[in-house]
Amino acid sequence: MRDGQERLTREQLTGEALYILKNLKDNKSGGRSNKLADVKTALEPSVTLEFDNYFFFLRKYNFIAMDREACLQLTGEGEKVLDGSQRERFGEAVGEYFASRLGADPADATRVRASPPPPPPPPPSDAPAPIRLQVQADSVPDGLIESSEPASQSPFDPVPPPPPAPSKKNRASKNTMQVETEPPVAQQSRNMDMPRPPTQQGSDRSSGGGDLDGRYTKGDLLGAGPLGQVYRGKMQATGVDVAVKELKDIFGYFSFLQRGEVLKRLKKELQQQASVRHPGLVQVSDISLDNARPYFVLELCSGSLREEMTESEGKGLKVDQAIRFFLQMCYGLRAAHAAGLTHQNLKPENVLIDPLGNAKLADFGLTRVIEVDSQKGMPQVIVGTGGMGYLPPELMARQKGTGPVSDVYSLGILFYEMLTGSLPGRRSPLPSQARSEVPTQLDAIFDKMTQDRKEDRTPDVDAVLTEFYAAFPNGEWLRKGDLVLWSESASAGAKTPVQVEGATS
Repeated sequence: MRDGQERLTREQLTGEALYILKNLKDNKSGGRSNKLADVKTALEPSVTLEFDNYFFFLRKYNFIAMDREACLQLTGEGEKVLDGSQRERFGEAVGEYFASRLGADPADATRVRASPPPPPPPPPSDAPAPIRLQVQADSVPDGLIESSEPASQSPFDPVPPPPPAPSKKNRASKNTMQVETEPPVAQQSRNMDMPRPPTQQGSDRSSGGGDLDGRYTKGDLLGAGPLGQVYRGKMQATGVDVAVKELKDIFGYFSFLQRGEVLKRLKKELQQQASVRHPGLVQVSDISLDNARPYFVLELCSGSLREEMTESEGKGLKVDQAIRFFLQMCYGLRAAHAAGLTHQNLKPENVLIDPLGNAKLADFGLTRVIEVDSQKGMPQVIVGTGGMGYLPPELMARQKGTGPVSDVYSLGILFYEMLTGSLPGRRSPLPSQARSEVPTQLDAIFDKMTQDRKEDRTPDVDAVLTEFYAAFPNGEWLRKGDLVLWSESASAGAKTPVQVEGATS
């Protein structure tokens, strides 16, 4: 409950929408960022509903626009709302758009946020052609978004909105963005009629704390990516530490009609990943998609390959460690491919390291969740600008049905980076030429894995393993089918290898 208000009211949502418009204007005049991702991160903790609801409302009625850089800006109609000349019409628009939500209990936040507003009516026959927006990669983390959703307007008759309720003082600063939820004293006189949303009490959006479905406790934020955030969690029934990954961010860039298709794809990919159990794969243990913030639960890992590479300061990992990680990824991929599951977005961020120092692959198939499908009205979203250097040519060309051979290419690029500390280019030296400690036997393996033409490339991971063990016939790395896991020694704390026999699936 907020400040004694028991039900969502039109004046409350009107005040919060005005608050967003005011911040956009202040950011522009102050030279601060108005990029969609930055605005959402900064303002969402201070409004009742998910930020996406206000974003779609303001775009639908043409109060804001978004340019090619994914920067939000006020339209002429939005400026009129702020100067007071269109305030009554603005209140009516809020009532029209959020009609299905008014009167709901804010305490039931999940239900309120999960219920989308009705879709807009079809445009008239003389409506302008859809506007195609292309958002640059740096505007949404690791993402490129192209949307065919047209901006639209809806006529409404003016009715005077009720007077706004007073609000609490709350100042927040996030990244490069400075948000003031109460104006400075010098500005109060000219902003007296500008409603300010109250501070949200009991929210877990900033700290990450909170309860999930009565089964998990969500703790500190561990990391964030293009699709959502990962939090440290705990299963309440057992007390076991887990990782909780919330995938709410992606829904800010699809229409509500497309949300169902995204969830359908997400469920399919997560169920398929959960069905494959292997020491080289991060285990998915639970899925919860029937709420406003879909999430899934993973085994908790202590780091990532990206962090390992950063610590190497561009010199590459120790050769033995790089080979061990490579073999663990090979066996994990082979198990996934045998179950019909391909990754298609291998990069250091998607290789996690468990507390004992073993590499595990995560986030299988999430790029397929958001790939374009014109028949279902899905806009084009490519997640992974940070992983472009690892994509094979066929995925860069957006070919479908590429299969395991595409993962072989990405794994070869990862192997080179682990060995040398840098990504290979067209004229890069072979691994042993770039670093003298690297065995020369690995040169041919890397070269064949990363051929541009699929026909010239090593066809699958099983063939990669065959070539690897043929290059090391003396058993330095055991034999094909033996997976080497790493564990902490109980005595001196040194890491010792553990052989797992017959890890063939």
